[in-house]
Amino acid sequence: MKRALILFSLSIILLSACTSNNTPKTQYYLLNSPTLNTSVGDTNSASIINNTNTPTITVNVLELPDYLKQPGLVLQLSDHQLHYSNFHMWAETLQHSVAHTLTQDLNTIDQRNYYVTAAMPNKRTDDTELIIEVTAFHATHQSQVILTGSYWLQESKIDRLVKKHNFKLMVALTVDGYPHAVHKMRQAITLLSADISKNLNKNKQPDK
Repeated sequence: MKRALILFSLSIILLSACTSNNTPKTQYYLLNSPTLNTSVGDTNSASIINNTNTPTITVNVLELPDYLKQPGLVLQLSDHQLHYSNFHMWAETLQHSVAHTLTQDLNTIDQRNYYVTAAMPNKRTDDTELIIEVTAFHATHQSQVILTGSYWLQESKIDRLVKKHNFKLMVALTVDGYPHAVHKMRQAITLLSADISKNLNKNKQPDK
């Protein structure tokens, strides 16, 4: 196991250090690929909201930690050391990507609620808000992707905070390289979506 961890870390570093005689090409990544879109998505949100009585929940991902507010993919090399890639970059801000990916997955997993992003036009003003705070989201020297943070519901009408849930999700990395790491980060979001759906529906009380 130790050997695998060392090889993974070294391979990531070598991806940036190789091609010493040629200028490396910058690679761009999407957390949520349009070709994998399996939910109704945001494009039809307005018509769905207007024609159903499904409760609507707005997904609001809070500002990410400072170390994630840059375009380079992040690898944790040791307990206290991070590596920022210069040639493997996000194609859009990670905060935006996480919000839209969560919204897609929640609409696929949860049949009792309808989820929209905070930036969606024609969003109802009386929505309940799902607030997600991400504290870590990156690949690590332990051959895994880690996603940690917390989430809670904010009921807009009465400004009441529903029970807060903490999460710590880890997905194993089995192949070296950034493309595989991004693929596993996408899987971590799906795991978070399943956890959110389970807890929100479990704690939901019937209307009186």
